[in-house]
Amino acid sequence: MKKLIFLILFLICQTKVSSKDMILDKLKNPKLTNQFQQWNFITDQVMGGLSTGKFIVEKVDGVKCYRMTGDVTTKNNGGFIQIRAKLNPEINSKDYEGVYIKVYGNEKNYNLHLRTGLTLAPWQYYSYTFFTTQTWSEIKAPLKEFKKSNFYQPESIIGQNIKSIGLVAGFDDFKSDICLSEIGFY
Repeated sequence: MKKLIFLILFLICQTKVSSKDMILDKLKNPKLTNQFQQWNFITDQVMGGLSTGKFIVEKVDGVKCYRMTGDVTTKNNGGFIQIRAKLNPEINSKDYEGVYIKVYGNEKNYNLHLRTGLTLAPWQYYSYTFFTTQTWSEIKAPLKEFKKSNFYQPESIIGQNIKSIGLVAGFDDFKSDICLSEIGFY
């Protein structure tokens, strides 16, 4: 009997406790996250770059989404357009394995950028690069695979509170066309 109780307790302790996914935005209130934080459109023009674009809500293949289009150029030290939202309350990276997104794109690389209390300068963030297809797909970005942008940041985002999240088209010369229908943490 003792062995059976020990075995049951052992199996219970070995079962991984998984947290429930957290949907940050599924366009229930377009241009606002579920935390009621506003999405902002930002270009490299804030630092003298020449990239242009726009951010609208529309339907693509019957799916309501944020669509970010534009011309990304690295001229004049530029090279990005993005939509970004602050997180309030901030997200503890220890509570989740990663970020998931549902996207449709133009077969180009895009990035997710996460910022924390330790990414003070505008050029500091943690980044995950992914490729889009011309069909709706779900991308999972494990937090352990986000790369720091500068040598003086902590190596890993794990253990930090995430204060903002951004969908970025950048770092190359190309035409951006990406749609985001859902974003959250898993």
